[in-house]
Amino acid sequence: MPSIESGPLSPPPSPLILTQDELKKIAAYKAVESVQSGMVLGLGTGSTAKHAVDRIAELLHQGKLKNIIGIPTSKKTHQQAVSLGIPLSDLDSHPVVDLAIDGADEVDSNLNLVKGRGGSLLREKMIESACKKFIVIVDESKLVAHVGASGAMPVEVVPFCWKFTQNRLQSLFDYAGCVAKLRFNNGGEDGELGITIKNK
Repeated sequence: MPSIESGPLSPPPSPLILTQDELKKIAAYKAVESVQSGMVLGLGTGSTAKHAVDRIAELLHQGKLKNIIGIPTSKKTHQQAVSLGIPLSDLDSHPVVDLAIDGADEVDSNLNLVKGRGGSLLREKMIESACKKFIVIVDESKLVAHVGASGAMPVEVVPFCWKFTQNRLQSLFDYAGCVAKLRFNNGGEDGELGITIKNK
């Protein structure tokens, strides 16, 4: 019978703890696995989508992806993609998008989304409504029982008579104790304004 030597026990390995940004990066990289050469891609906006754009550029430079055309959902993503060498176009030239990858501010159990709290709502909606497939990258902090549960609801409006629009929105949601306010920071792009509707 083999002898068993006693000695100090080593502590069990501690569980790997990842930061929220590391988890976003893992999710983004997983989403990019759906990208194939020759695709027209909607390039999303935000901290999670940024990782996806970085990964697409990395795969292009490695030669693992070829003939990709990106359509960015914001000026910020446009600048990122240009700096990384991703070829870009627009919906006028490519009205059908094969795949769009983006994040969301909230998602409920019916897959209803809130998007646009960081601006760019109009461009996001235009590009993502033109895509054949849309991958939304979210972590558990974005899961809600109903949309609007964790913050303001963004509405993008044209500058023309924006006060009239704000007043109409305010009257629609007065019963719920909500207020409509013009969003001065990150308030959309290309001449659009953002109005948020939130509890007083």
